[in-house]
Amino acid sequence: MPLQTKRAIAESFKKLLSKRELKKITVQDIVDDCGVNRQTFYYHFHDVYELMEWLFQDAADTLLGEQQDYKDWNKGVYMVMNSLWENRTLVYNAYHSLSHKAVTNYMKRTLWPYMLRVVQAEAEGMMPPAAPEDIEFVTELLTLSVVGMIHEWIEKEKKEIPDIQLEKLLKAAHGSIPFMLKNLQE
Repeated sequence: MPLQTKRAIAESFKKLLSKRELKKITVQDIVDDCGVNRQTFYYHFHDVYELMEWLFQDAADTLLGEQQDYKDWNKGVYMVMNSLWENRTLVYNAYHSLSHKAVTNYMKRTLWPYMLRVVQAEAEGMMPPAAPEDIEFVTELLTLSVVGMIHEWIEKEKKEIPDIQLEKLLKAAHGSIPFMLKNLQE
């Protein structure tokens, strides 16, 4: 039941965020829309910013949790981009209400675990085995590439999903993970 209430609060917040910027949404607006009281809101979330972080983290966990084929990580990246595109008004309103550093850090935290699993899957069976610090470095490099592309797309409020740039990034990166890990061993 608590998770169901949490999700109901998040859905109300999503509806409001699709219409206006985060800084113009109050806890009272959310509870009025959702039909719960303020105490219920504060039982689940400290403030609207924590709710927003939970909403995006939950969406990312659900989305990337479905993607189990880490050898074909293109699917996961496309799923993230398509989800952002489908929710672009919400994304733009959240982006313009927060510091860009906060948004970038959030995207990095969200994508990092998925990209780490991708790099670990690619490193499986390497001889000699890839060093943990090399796996971490390649994960950071790939995460920052994807986050940078997403950040640029949001910053410019592009009217179309950046399929061409995304396709180029994924083509350029295809097969590069084992290559980078091997080069770091030398």
